[in-house]
Amino acid sequence: MKPLFTVHEGEFLVGDHINRRLGRKYDVWVPTKDSGVDLLVTRKRRSGRAVGLQVKFSRSFSIPEELARHLIATSWFTLDPKKIRNSQADLWVFVIMTLKHQQHFVVIPKRELQKRPPRNTGGKWNLYLWVYDNQVCYQVRELNKEQKFDTMHRSVRNRQHDFSEWLENWKLIDQCSKGIR
Repeated sequence: MKPLFTVHEGEFLVGDHINRRLGRKYDVWVPTKDSGVDLLVTRKRRSGRAVGLQVKFSRSFSIPEELARHLIATSWFTLDPKKIRNSQADLWVFVIMTLKHQQHFVVIPKRELQKRPPRNTGGKWNLYLWVYDNQVCYQVRELNKEQKFDTMHRSVRNRQHDFSEWLENWKLIDQCSKGIR
């Protein structure tokens, strides 16, 4: 018998995180139809609207030795900008599993993510998110070696590369359920 749906590792980790850390306020649901929303989050008191999450998962890759002291997670996501534009999800959650089995989540509104892809992607966008021990997160794909070093000190000039605001930003679920975002 073919299963109706499967939950991938990233979806499981997001659902588990919400249940363990935010579970007093929210319930997590798995849609039975693939509509571009991986998880639905509702308030336990049923006030507010459901929040749709699109979840992407990446394991960490080996960390460049010269950055190893401060860099705690690396990732690689391949995205289709057209799918981002057409997404029904309110929030996109990028799950990064480190080599030490720690999890980091970048929770970003779809509208904000739509502004981020570079113009000439050739149809695909390779998103490399790096997380540092000082709670900053940058997209480093188009950066040269010197610019990657600068990310450790928050000195990247292009705001499009800075994902720090969205790192572990679970407050967005509350804002979306109230219709703020």
